[in-house]
Amino acid sequence: MPEKLQVADLHIHSNYSDGIYDVSFIVEKAIKQGISAISITDHDTIDGCQEAYNICKQKNLEYITGIEFSCFEELKEFHILGYNFDPDYKPLKEHLKQFRIDRFERAEKMLLKLEKIGLKINIDSVMEVAGKSPIIRPHIATALLNEGYVKTIKEAFQLYIGDWKLAYVPKQTFRVEKAIKLINNADGIASLAHPGPFIDQDDLYRMIQMGLDAIEVVHPIHDESLIKFYHSVASQYWLLETGGSDYHGNRDFDEENFGKYYIPYSKYLSIKNN
Repeated sequence: MPEKLQVADLHIHSNYSDGIYDVSFIVEKAIKQGISAISITDHDTIDGCQEAYNICKQKNLEYITGIEFSCFEELKEFHILGYNFDPDYKPLKEHLKQFRIDRFERAEKMLLKLEKIGLKINIDSVMEVAGKSPIIRPHIATALLNEGYVKTIKEAFQLYIGDWKLAYVPKQTFRVEKAIKLINNADGIASLAHPGPFIDQDDLYRMIQMGLDAIEVVHPIHDESLIKFYHSVASQYWLLETGGSDYHGNRDFDEENFGKYYIPYSKYLSIKNN
């Protein structure tokens, strides 16, 4: 086993959302990489938090609770990471329960649209693909692929379920400000996920004014210039810095990225002890 690095990967996905590996596999992988601390930040669910805490405790790997909220407002999507929050905070659990219901109902509407154009998919098939996760469009795309209606996941989006395509149904509005407040009220830290080169600067500074606590500085889509830029933004506005590999296990360069994208242990402690 390699000597532990004094680093943390605070952006990892398990099969509780759209990652393909279970929590135990991820923990073992982090240990093999010599990583000191992790957070599993599944999309819009905290169902894996207790399992992750228990396994990390057994394996002597440091862990803080994590989530990645999918926010949608004014036809724009933003992702907000939450860290070191109380997973038993009732309004948070109620929001996530409703989110799962909303995503199920959205999927039903999309399947109805698909049926009208001759592509019949049973909701049970989509749920089987989704497994533990709330239903998202890639699950429907996979069901279309499994039924032979498309040749690739990409084709499913291009022809049917991509934004404003034949079977598209918009997401429910969930504002960034509400996500930040939910995390903060649960005694957690709210961080803007992978802003990359895409985010409008007005949106960025608007979120800072809303009470954003941190910004994801280190991420696979951030080159050195973007890392320096977001580090300067964090310094200027007294924000904490987060980062990680955004590991899912099924994407190009996932294996290469795991153990390559991380933040110093000192920055992890700043989040944990804030």
